[in-house]
Amino acid sequence: MKTCAKTSALLMSLVATLAFWPAMVSGQEPAEPVRIDRDGLKLEMAPLGADPARAFFLARGFPSADAQHAVESACLFRSAIGSAHTAEGSPEVAVMLTEWRAAPEGGNPASPKVREDWTRVWQERAAPEDAVTAFYWALFPTEQTFHPNDYNWGFLTFGFPPGTVFDLTLSWRNGDTSHKTTIKGLQCAH
Repeated sequence: MKTCAKTSALLMSLVATLAFWPAMVSGQEPAEPVRIDRDGLKLEMAPLGADPARAFFLARGFPSADAQHAVESACLFRSAIGSAHTAEGSPEVAVMLTEWRAAPEGGNPASPKVREDWTRVWQERAAPEDAVTAFYWALFPTEQTFHPNDYNWGFLTFGFPPGTVFDLTLSWRNGDTSHKTTIKGLQCAH
């Protein structure tokens, strides 16, 4: 039993170290995730720093210039989004990213850059198809409906340069009822 407990503690320590490794390597403090749990929606999101973002793109086969383009223009956030409902028969929760609005300080609100936007960017840049496909599936879907206990993970991108501060207005449906909230002061990683 002692060996199992020691192994378990070692594994937990390793997982914790790996979770913060990108920030430790880059010298950046990991950003505290933003969490929302209301009106059927459960959301967690945090910015991904330049070094981990660059590593992500390079590891999927993007050329250095394309990886750098994404780092400079994506404003990449990791996210987990889903239904806060746990009881069978609860209403579905529907999210459409094109209805969300990101507004930088002093700028006009716009929807996040979604899969379809990135497909056009990569076509214009003649990015490798395998890399484009990998990124497509790493992005949070443009639209998704969740049943109780459902969730999904994926990247959200906002199309701002590193360091941009912005407010994000989220909208979703919980059954037949629409909801909205604004997260103030989000910041793209440096």
